[in-house]
Amino acid sequence: MKKLILILVALFALTAGIILQRSLITVIPPGPHELETAFPDLDGKLHNLNQWKGKVLIVNFWATWCSPCLQEMPEFVKLQQELGPKGLQFVGILTDDEADAARDFLKSKPLNYPVLDGSIGGRQLTQKLGDSAGVLPVSVVFDPNGKWVHTEIGVFTRDEVMEKINPWIK
Repeated sequence: MKKLILILVALFALTAGIILQRSLITVIPPGPHELETAFPDLDGKLHNLNQWKGKVLIVNFWATWCSPCLQEMPEFVKLQQELGPKGLQFVGILTDDEADAARDFLKSKPLNYPVLDGSIGGRQLTQKLGDSAGVLPVSVVFDPNGKWVHTEIGVFTRDEVMEKINPWIK
């Protein structure tokens, strides 16, 4: 009986400690400093994400082999065409892939928004922006001031995009 009581007390103490630790952790949402990150385009020219500050920016992390990534791209192309003039800007960041694979892919399926090579540093940025699962696709929404608004892990549907950008673009 003593052993059972000691085990229960130990489990209670462990549980209380975990709850206390979690309550003391402050989660700081991503901020405009993430827009200071730069990646080269597929031709090697460096682009800083803050060059699109002033627009609602959706940064989409993808790879050519990722079927959910490819599923959402046609809708992103339509949204860029429709809402780009109203201040929406998509930027694709290639991760887990080679730039040559993306160039070949884009010959048959061109995009109407910039594609940057995030093979170095792209996955680290997705983690900073809330992708703790380490999956693709990941889309991140920033408001026109460069403030983080939302991180979508998995396919980002048209309706979900519209809901997130609604405060700035209708």
